[in-house]
Amino acid sequence: MRAQFLIQRQLSFLCVLTWQKREFEGEEEYLEILGITREQSGKYECKAANEVSSADVKQVKVTVNYPPTITESKSNEATTGRQASLKCEASAVPAPDFEWYRDDTRINSANGLEIKSTEGQSSLTVTNVTEEHYGNYTCVAANKLGVTNASLVLFMQWLFIGTIPLLMSIGVLICCISDLGQFDPP
Repeated sequence: MRAQFLIQRQLSFLCVLTWQKREFEGEEEYLEILGITREQSGKYECKAANEVSSADVKQVKVTVNYPPTITESKSNEATTGRQASLKCEASAVPAPDFEWYRDDTRINSANGLEIKSTEGQSSLTVTNVTEEHYGNYTCVAANKLGVTNASLVLFMQWLFIGTIPLLMSIGVLICCISDLGQFDPP
């Protein structure tokens, strides 16, 4: 990829042109950037100066479009009956649109699920977690240049109820209790 910019000289006398932006400088009527990257987005300035009049400065805004890249995805653990959120962030120009999936089925805001997306980030909130909400989710970020996704997990949070004092004992029996019922080890 490359970007080219041209400033026409409209003066008949000697004029010095300079282009500037961070590491870029040039003294030609045009500025050519070969292999342009997203880091080279921004304002470029062309300055025309001579000994006869004050300098004329023009700015050009360069926007480099690129496909989405997931920059952060946060799995979460949740307790049944409580609220929980999964979060996903992506970098892209133009800004990405987000979609959420569970087992290849697209999720919409309804029935205790709320999706909020702003420029570059999205969250899926479960207002009242039930056992069926635990599992794998997929966040998809897309724009006209590409699509990417990230897998997130909503884990069950285990609650520790209390301590059991042990005095003298030959054996210990530990029971694990969850909302799914009681499990006694063999």
